[in-house]
Amino acid sequence: MALSKTDARTLALSLPGTEERRWFTHMCVFIHDRFLTRVNDKEDAVLLQVGSMEMREMMLEAEPALFFVTDHYRNFPFVLVRLQALTKTSLKQMLEGRARQLAQMPPPRRGAKKKAVKRKKKAPAKKPATRRPAAANTKKKKT
Repeated sequence: MALSKTDARTLALSLPGTEERRWFTHMCVFIHDRFLTRVNDKEDAVLLQVGSMEMREMMLEAEPALFFVTDHYRNFPFVLVRLQALTKTSLKQMLEGRARQLAQMPPPRRGAKKKAVKRKKKAPAKKPATRRPAAANTKKKKT
């Protein structure tokens, strides 16, 4: 039985430690402060991030009826999973597997201070000299 977008979102949020928040203007599901999935607005699919581009290519070749990418994700390690080809059990297994991978990763560094680059201070710009109009000759000539 095909999943609906609501079913997929509810299933993703049912995993322990997940939260929903905006990422690139879309509502996404995060776990361990890392992206887990997002229900695609335009396609009947969920978006998953995979470990590498090579992994994505293997998935696309092995299961073309299940996995696909759009031009938008062509250069990124993401894959779209067709909801019509998923069951609740298969989606849950995919999400739990990805959640385990994310749990093993070190926590993301948020707000890490970048090393300050010392730059030479520019001298303040000098104001251009203003020219005064030539004073009119106030002395009258004797005639």
